[in-house]
Amino acid sequence: MRGIRITLGLAVSGLLLLGVAPGAGAQNQLEVARQLRVEWEPGSDKWGPPRLVGYVYNDSTFRIGSVRLRVETLDGADRVVGETLAWIYANVPARDRAYFSVRRPSGGDVFRLTVESFVLVAREAPEQTP
Repeated sequence: MRGIRITLGLAVSGLLLLGVAPGAGAQNQLEVARQLRVEWEPGSDKWGPPRLVGYVYNDSTFRIGSVRLRVETLDGADRVVGETLAWIYANVPARDRAYFSVRRPSGGDVFRLTVESFVLVAREAPEQTP
């Protein structure tokens, strides 16, 4: 699987503010954004189109939801030649991961997946040890 740490731009940060949980601010969103990563690999579905499958890892203390991935198709020089967005309709618990499967774009064999946007759901309590 490939791991890619995300970088969110200013336009995305503005979008994220719409889904902020009470008590969570822009600082929390940027903190969480730095703690997300995507690992993926090519996949297949018996009866459907080719897929890109993997996990979104959330190393933050916040549960996140409504994750949207940016799927970029790259050429031989790692330049972006195509781009699409895909939703992951799952919550990603704090300090955990969530599985995803998105349709593989046509016209390329090399891809880069990053988190485009997400919604902060809630801060989760630290794990209790017995």
